[in-house]
Amino acid sequence: MIDIIYRPADVGKEFLNSKGKVLIIRKYHLTDKEMEISRVRWLSDLKGVNKPTKVKAGELFFNPYRKGIYYYQIQTLFLLGANKWHSLASIVKRLETYTSCIELDESIVKEQGYRTAWDKFRGKTSRSFARSSKDYIGRVQENFIMLQRLSQRHPYGYKLHQVCSAIDVKRSDMRGFPQGFFSYRLSTYNKQAIALPIKDFTEFTFPKDEGNYISRKFIGTVVTIDKVIKSGVVI
Repeated sequence: MIDIIYRPADVGKEFLNSKGKVLIIRKYHLTDKEMEISRVRWLSDLKGVNKPTKVKAGELFFNPYRKGIYYYQIQTLFLLGANKWHSLASIVKRLETYTSCIELDESIVKEQGYRTAWDKFRGKTSRSFARSSKDYIGRVQENFIMLQRLSQRHPYGYKLHQVCSAIDVKRSDMRGFPQGFFSYRLSTYNKQAIALPIKDFTEFTFPKDEGNYISRKFIGTVVTIDKVIKSGVVI
């Protein structure tokens, strides 16, 4: 069974990675004080959000990330409705509508020419050293995958875990989508221990030449047509 090895108390300590290099453990959690500040800040962002949308997410959830694309993508899933699957197309459309209303600081406007958060995200160029360059839609998908990560020393999804929530990914067969039709869900729970991400492949047929979809490092639940894998263990 794979466990979350990240411990807030270890932040700043040195560790030896698999390549024999000494690294410093980075911070991926919110302190109690930061939790309080983040919750208050998030509640101030809920002006105009209807009650049913808030109720769907439950009382324990709030968006734990600082303003940026992670925050905006989580907020988009929240606004679309928690604990419900949403297609990638609908997410991107709502993300554009939402972030197009977020104006950037004048210094960014003058220096980079971007006026809104959407302009900045949409206009961002791919990293020159990236093995496979992604367009803005690919980056949205990549960010959701990153926010599922709870294993090893870089658990980008740990803050979601702290607020009893997780990002789920679903891949389905659909004509015209050779790589599969993707949907995403913000799931919320009443206990932190069970707030783990899900990869749902029950409606997708993997091509014979595609690599193994079961990662031994994935902490959460992988659901396939014929089996369920929790934290790397088939059950």
